[in-house]
Amino acid sequence: MDTKNYTQVLIDGKIYTLGGNEDEAYLQKAASYVNEKITTMHGIPGFGKQSADYQQLMLLLNIADDYFKAKENADQMEEQKDRMEKETYSLKHELVSTQMKLDGVLKDLEERQRQLQELSAKLSKTERELRAAKKQAVQALASENEDEEVVEDEVTDTVIEGNEPLEAGMSGMNTVSDEAEQALSESAAAETAQEGFVQAELPLENPSFQAKLSDRELAKKALQAARKAGSHRNGRR
Repeated sequence: MDTKNYTQVLIDGKIYTLGGNEDEAYLQKAASYVNEKITTMHGIPGFGKQSADYQQLMLLLNIADDYFKAKENADQMEEQKDRMEKETYSLKHELVSTQMKLDGVLKDLEERQRQLQELSAKLSKTERELRAAKKQAVQALASENEDEEVVEDEVTDTVIEGNEPLEAGMSGMNTVSDEAEQALSESAAAETAQEGFVQAELPLENPSFQAKLSDRELAKKALQAARKAGSHRNGRR
């Protein structure tokens, strides 16, 4: 069983004892509100001249007016509260969704940073390898240039040293050529003398035999002239 609270209050200049489930402060507050309304109504011109029933009715109507206005205000506040709760719930849901997206973005950012570090390391390694390869290429090119210079020097020395044998060979070739011309001249003279001799022995008796003998003698004399020219050349050497 609920315990009632009792307290004495002053309403319109009279003391009343009020009791209720609420505490004493609440009862005093209610009595104070009624006193304020009575005082307000008595402040209206002509209100005190009205009958007691009229005054009581007007007091009740004004309290009812305050009640409905307060209730309407409370209802509006309740609606606003519900609306704000829904907005708060939506904002919380959006906040959770945004937080999840943010977590995903942070993870993606971390992954991209890791990939960037790997690419940076690969780039540094590639640059080092490129510098090393460039250095090796420069060294190889310098070595090839040195080898080419050595070969050119050797070829130059060989050409300079080989000039004298070449001139000697040209002189020998000129001597052999002179000897060959002399041998051919002698062979032609001998051929002419031999032809005269054959013609003297066999004057036009057998033309075919004379032609065969001339061919043989010509071949023989040409062979002798060649051997002679070779012997002269060997003797001069």
